[in-house]
Amino acid sequence: MDQHFQAHSISVQDARSAYPLIFLYDAGISLEEWLRFARRRCRPSSDRTGLIAIKDRRGLIHALFGYRVDLDLRARKKLCLTNLVVARMPGSRIDEAIVASANDLASRLSCQSISLEQPFHRKAGLPGACPTTYGFITSRNKFIPSAGRH
Repeated sequence: MDQHFQAHSISVQDARSAYPLIFLYDAGISLEEWLRFARRRCRPSSDRTGLIAIKDRRGLIHALFGYRVDLDLRARKKLCLTNLVVARMPGSRIDEAIVASANDLASRLSCQSISLEQPFHRKAGLPGACPTTYGFITSRNKFIPSAGRH
């Protein structure tokens, strides 16, 4: 992973430090709501669900996502990324760090594929277009499965 950004699992005890990013994303989410959400995602007995923070060298969180292990249509393990929150900065290093951490996590959890879930909202100016498909087509980064996971 990039020397400027590192991925770290977030425990329930660490969730409070991620709240400033959550507040920037949606000021309507209270600290209590965020901590309740984090408790549901950060169960210590499960490696099938959790939260990942992308931090810089100073320890500041620039991105956060939830994950869970699910099955695809062929009953193979799939890593599902959810609730992606990113503090936008010039350049693509944050995006690259997210992709690298997702690929590393998928490999560690023996997942054959990765999916990124996003809310389904219609985009203005795209009559009849599925916003999920549109987002996929216009994305800059791709998740690249490792050679041994097909």
